[in-house]
Amino acid sequence: MNANAKFGIDTGTSGTKVLAQITYPGKVGTEDLILQSSAIRKVTASYYESLNLVNNRQGSHLSFDGNYWLVGEYAEEAVRRTKVNRVKKHHAVAKVLSIVGQFLSECDRPLDVEIDLMLPSNEAPYYRETEELIFRQIRSFRYGINTVRCNPVRVQVHPEGSGFANYANVYPCSILMFGHQDVTIINLKDEQANVVPNAYTWTGYGTIKILRNFPFAFSNELTGAKLLYEEAMKWGEGGLSAILSEDERLVKLAALKEAKDLVWADLSDDLEADTDFMNSKRVYIGGGGSLFWGDYLAELCQAKADILAPVRKEIKATFTQHHLSASQQQRFIDLYLVWRQHAAPVMQLEAAPVREAV
Repeated sequence: MNANAKFGIDTGTSGTKVLAQITYPGKVGTEDLILQSSAIRKVTASYYESLNLVNNRQGSHLSFDGNYWLVGEYAEEAVRRTKVNRVKKHHAVAKVLSIVGQFLSECDRPLDVEIDLMLPSNEAPYYRETEELIFRQIRSFRYGINTVRCNPVRVQVHPEGSGFANYANVYPCSILMFGHQDVTIINLKDEQANVVPNAYTWTGYGTIKILRNFPFAFSNELTGAKLLYEEAMKWGEGGLSAILSEDERLVKLAALKEAKDLVWADLSDDLEADTDFMNSKRVYIGGGGSLFWGDYLAELCQAKADILAPVRKEIKATFTQHHLSASQQQRFIDLYLVWRQHAAPVMQLEAAPVREAV
């Protein structure tokens, strides 16, 4: 009998987030979490053939449909700057194959594969095309120097925010998602409301907006975002302060506060002008960047804010081996809630009780 794999994949700008459940007939299933670099690069056939790389869960080289790709850490370059208008579906197929290919190479029997993929609402016209392309290509493709195969059972694309929408139980409500590239709001009047027509995205207003208003050059944008986040969580003692001299620290921290205030002024003006948002009874907040705005959101949303603490706790307990930070837990909430709809928790074996001598 075949083994079964259920993947949840979110090709976010700051990283490709993956949840995987593998079950073998007659055995207890396993669940894992992967955060792979979002970097991707198309290469020539001759360049591909010259590579001497070992594929792993952090990066791979692969080929399908006559195209050759480097994905994850193997595609990273010294300088990283996000293209804010890039369509995610263009690279989604290669990123999905990069993840699935690694599990196929590790599995010792045929694998039935199910995939839940998250893409932005503004790419909804391409959902069906993306599903069909992944379903077709995943049957057989070149992963490194080998060809891997699987039996695709289901591929489904979901709009970002679907997990929060499924979790919501107070209406009318709003969903605010803070990513590295964008900030997205979804206003839902009732439980029948669809995510796609009710989603609006501020493109380029994620963490990169602060970076581009901050007078300090980072060679890698994601490194800069991480340092600013750490600073926001522990002002004056975080990642940014650690690399600055005492004389620079006060100046740069003041500049960071100015950049935050500037970006938030634009966002809050739009939010306060949004009647549906202001009339919401509950505001569900997610995305790794949400913790960066904690003090501002507390003032704007007050008692209506919900950061889905029970879900964060569940994610942390499910993947204890990864020691996830609060930000990482927050980044996986939307994907986790969608993935769990099809991947019921695996049975956990408890240790046999220790019998004490009487």
